[in-house]
Amino acid sequence: MIEKMIVVSQRYLPLTIKEVNWDGTLIQLNGPAWAFTSLSAWRISSADRVIFGCWDDRSYEQIGAYTNLEIIQIACQSDSLKIDPVFTFSNGHKIEIFSTDTFEPWTFGLDGEGVFIPTPSDPELFME
Repeated sequence: MIEKMIVVSQRYLPLTIKEVNWDGTLIQLNGPAWAFTSLSAWRISSADRVIFGCWDDRSYEQIGAYTNLEIIQIACQSDSLKIDPVFTFSNGHKIEIFSTDTFEPWTFGLDGEGVFIPTPSDPELFME
């Protein structure tokens, strides 16, 4: 489901994060010529622990520290259901997305490539 997006995005890496916004419902990461938005749950992790999650009290403040980092890798969050991305940052941390909606839980746009929008309830739509 997400494989095409990953393959297409590889030639644009690294992606510089110029802005991070989290309002308690919507997370947005964007930079020159790209943007990611999600209404779904997410967490920031390192190789051996969860650093914070979207509903943690200080997540509003903590997520701002990822401004000006780079996304150096994009992968599938899970091998069992290939719907959600995990972005690896230049500091080694990752943001993992967990779709909580069955229709358009997140979007990822790259200038010149269009916008990738999953539909977990109908995976064939994402493949087009």
